[in-house]
Amino acid sequence: MLEQPAATAVDTASASARADGSDLGNGDSGDSNTSDSGDTGSSDSDSDTGSGNSGANSVDAPPLFSTPSTASAREARLHRGLDWTFCGPRPARLGSAPMAAPLAPETPIDIETGAVAYQRDTDILTLSGGVDVRREQERVLADSLTYDRNTGNIATDGETLMERPGLRMIGDHALLNLETQQGRMHNVRYRFSNRANLRGTADLAEVLNPSQTRYRGLVYSTCPPGSNAWSLKASQLKLDQGKGIGVARDARLRIKGVPVLYTPYLRFPIDDRRKSGFLIPTVGSSEERGFELVVPYYWNIAPNLDATLSPHFLSERGLLMGTELRYLTRNDEGRIEAEIIPDDAKYAGNGARWALNLEETGTWFNRIDTGLEFSAVSDERYLEDFGNGLDITSTRRLLQRGTATYHGRGWTLLTALEGYQTVDPGITPEQRPYGRLPQVLFNLDPIRLDHGLVARLNAEYVYFDHHHIVYGQRLAMQPSLSLPLRRSYGHLIPTLSLNLGGYDLANAAVGQPTSPSHSIPTLEVDGKLVFERDTHWFGTQALQTLEPRLYYLYTPYEDQSATPVFDSSELTFNFANLFRANRFTGRDRIGDANQIATALSSRFLNARTGEEMLRLSVGRILYFADRRVQIDRPPAIDEQSPIAGELAAHLFDRWHGRASFEWDPAEDSEQWGRRTLQLRYREPESKRLLNLAYRYDRGTRIDNRFETADLSFQMPVSRQVNVVGRWLYSLETDETSDAFAGLEFGQCCWRVRLLGRHSKHRADSAASTSVMLQVELAGLGAFGNSVDRFLQREIYDYQVD
Repeated sequence: MLEQPAATAVDTASASARADGSDLGNGDSGDSNTSDSGDTGSSDSDSDTGSGNSGANSVDAPPLFSTPSTASAREARLHRGLDWTFCGPRPARLGSAPMAAPLAPETPIDIETGAVAYQRDTDILTLSGGVDVRREQERVLADSLTYDRNTGNIATDGETLMERPGLRMIGDHALLNLETQQGRMHNVRYRFSNRANLRGTADLAEVLNPSQTRYRGLVYSTCPPGSNAWSLKASQLKLDQGKGIGVARDARLRIKGVPVLYTPYLRFPIDDRRKSGFLIPTVGSSEERGFELVVPYYWNIAPNLDATLSPHFLSERGLLMGTELRYLTRNDEGRIEAEIIPDDAKYAGNGARWALNLEETGTWFNRIDTGLEFSAVSDERYLEDFGNGLDITSTRRLLQRGTATYHGRGWTLLTALEGYQTVDPGITPEQRPYGRLPQVLFNLDPIRLDHGLVARLNAEYVYFDHHHIVYGQRLAMQPSLSLPLRRSYGHLIPTLSLNLGGYDLANAAVGQPTSPSHSIPTLEVDGKLVFERDTHWFGTQALQTLEPRLYYLYTPYEDQSATPVFDSSELTFNFANLFRANRFTGRDRIGDANQIATALSSRFLNARTGEEMLRLSVGRILYFADRRVQIDRPPAIDEQSPIAGELAAHLFDRWHGRASFEWDPAEDSEQWGRRTLQLRYREPESKRLLNLAYRYDRGTRIDNRFETADLSFQMPVSRQVNVVGRWLYSLETDETSDAFAGLEFGQCCWRVRLLGRHSKHRADSAASTSVMLQVELAGLGAFGNSVDRFLQREIYDYQVD
């Protein structure tokens, strides 16, 4: 160890040194493959050499880059030890590695070398025979270099590798400064691997600071090694890891090496952080809107506030201006979306057309949760003309609701304001839903009393607003007392509850009371047993259960015909609803009942993992009295309900199936009332996806009957090509409701999606045809329509790669 460089030269077969600006010390062994160093010799001359025990001379030490300096060899060294799990900016779901803080000037430097010579008069170290210079996470590898301890400059000869967090470069004749952390390198191959995966070549690379690099005469790409699917060739490129921005000048976009686009200036993101600037334009075409061009501008107003301004040029309609504002505070987050078209050339109405959507969720003082969901449009046809998805264009009403929930100790209090805008021209003013202005809901957490009793309470006050039919106030309350007896082999839960309700009405029909009320008790007894046995399921050790269940319900009849129907409707009959205490939603109708539900379920569970492989359940209700309380129907006099069942199965390795059915043997015709069959195949590694569904409901009225078949899929044709599509067919009307098909082709760094769609907004409307195209280049952006978002919305379980 040399506390001070008393010797003017040190020459060994393997030498270690530490340079911190004042002294040299032993470094770690590092990657040196030479023998251990021996004693060092010294002399008083300005330049001399000594030999260690090995007797080797510095010229005999093997060079660091022993393989030939070919392009392929450099490319292999560039990517060695670095994976390529994604292309371009690191996906947000994976997180982003933080930028490394600049190193302090006094940070020690470790040097591993084959030979070292020190010039005392100039304070310059000459290192050769393979040199490895390390400073924290920074590293320089070269066959030989000179290090000026006065200035911190390092000059290398021949092939050089420089590495720092997130960046690796290999080139020739580098000049680096360890104190300013600046430098340059010629004939460079570079690779980013921290917040983004990207690579390229350059005639000259300059390190401006730990987060900024500049390149001249370069090629840039986010495609993995060995692929030249697309690249950006430019005279100059500046990459700022601190801001996550790349700026190219005199740039040419090349596809398979062929130039397809030129721009004198290009600014683009190199990671997933938000930045102001124009986004990739969207181009499309449809029969309703004609040629469509969207040029969005993203405005990063603040770290917690941004906006996107999106002017839409529609050749058949005019100019539509859209905007989206997002914010995030310490207590809440929200989004404001707005659109306006001042003059729609295809709309017969007068004035501007617009749409507004507000969303907010928040938590205040750790006890108050707030929520806002507000949507409004200028006219009833706006969604049909400008909506994109079938679920949007077929919407009949828009929700306008705001809530505030206070969480007390053992209780909650919710206050809400709720209204709707009807966008179905077929709905009369009398058919429009009630507004709740306001709704106040109180819930008391279960209170455990002596002897295992559990008490519950919920209460609600609502003012139901309407301008055309009866409206007014309702106060309802439901206290209950239960005795849950639960064991490993089942449960028995008797429950007694009281349904209290009172009204103060206005605009009531002639002869109807303005203050009706009711007080109706309900008795429930829910019993279930669980039997188990060991078995096998297609060769897998399994546990089978047999679970009989009885549910007795008694609610006496009370005439509620004088009570308006504000928010009640009859529940859909299915297996789960066999065990509900009221066959109606809401609080305006309390169904009379004297009945017992009988059910039997069986499950097959994987004995090792506990995963449910099969579940089959069937049940029905035996009625001991007629059900006299109804909504717009005569009393029900059946002695038995239809049989309801459900099936869920994990079929084979990647197949999953679900089914539900309603079968009434008492019916002479149409014994099958409601049935659903769903079958799904998913193979994540190959991106195979197939969804099959059949849905039928004979309905209580002819106008709400439906029968549909639904097929959606994503199927790989090759490693680069996927076929996607959906076909929604109405068996009731014998016509296609919605259908689209298209191709996805590309690789990790690029993707093209081409889609054709034929759809109907309503059953009685004419079908329209549209074509959507999206070109996505990882690290540059996506051109065209947002096909990826459309597919996520329309194909169940579809995931963007």
